[in-house]
Amino acid sequence: MERQQHDRLARPGRRQSDRRPPAADRRRILLIGDDEAWKLLTAYVFEEAGYSVYTAADPCQALGCTTRLLPDVVLVQMEAPDTLNVLAGLSASPSTSDIPVVVLTSLLQSTDAHRARACGGVTLLARPDDVDVLVGEVDTLIAAGPRAQRTLKRRLLELRELARYYTPNAEGQARLRQLIDRLQVAVLAVDEQGHCIAASQGATLLTGYSHLQLLTTSVFEAGFAGGHVSDERWRGFLADRQYAGTTTITNRAGEDVTVHAAAVAEIMPGFHAAAFAAA
Repeated sequence: MERQQHDRLARPGRRQSDRRPPAADRRRILLIGDDEAWKLLTAYVFEEAGYSVYTAADPCQALGCTTRLLPDVVLVQMEAPDTLNVLAGLSASPSTSDIPVVVLTSLLQSTDAHRARACGGVTLLARPDDVDVLVGEVDTLIAAGPRAQRTLKRRLLELRELARYYTPNAEGQARLRQLIDRLQVAVLAVDEQGHCIAASQGATLLTGYSHLQLLTTSVFEAGFAGGHVSDERWRGFLADRQYAGTTTITNRAGEDVTVHAAAVAEIMPGFHAAAFAAA
């Protein structure tokens, strides 16, 4: 019995529940398919491995869930309805195009498998008798992707959802600024002109600047944002609505620090937010 317990702990992806990360940082997976037995079993195994698991039954629901939840990986059966349409829809959207989509197939060299890869999917052999191996393969795939930026983007989208409950006026903005000021993740909020109007505790720790100093800067100043942010880049961000990537900031000590970054426009009218984490 003790050996079996040890084996489960040692195998990739299994029995991580004893040391799961906080829910906000937990890996997310979206399962797509109409096979309820498969979804139930697969969800159980991934939950035991420390994932937050979501499911979708059809392409329309899948696209909506992926856009809203920004999972770290999407897992779909090759036989699921409109699998190729799901792949095409996710790859066409800037907010979801970087999310790996794993397509489970019984034959890697089939015509459908080739089409799935051509649409940007990652094909893996279905392993109905050993889903633990699948968890390990998905873990490896996620480790190679831009997960840090996606996690930051999720935080901002959740902040935007919360902002919907605030009135879109000066009082609502004041309440949102107070909320951001208390956050441990590094978050800055700026207005239409790029002036900083809110800065979290995490932002002061990351940059070394005081809360007041951050509130007297703007995205156009060459210092904080790793070089000058041009008006063209700023307008481009407002047009694209969101950003995720890796950039450099210059902290108060004058040191260049590489950070993961994400930004979302209009979490409230005239209220744009960016989040950062040390790379």
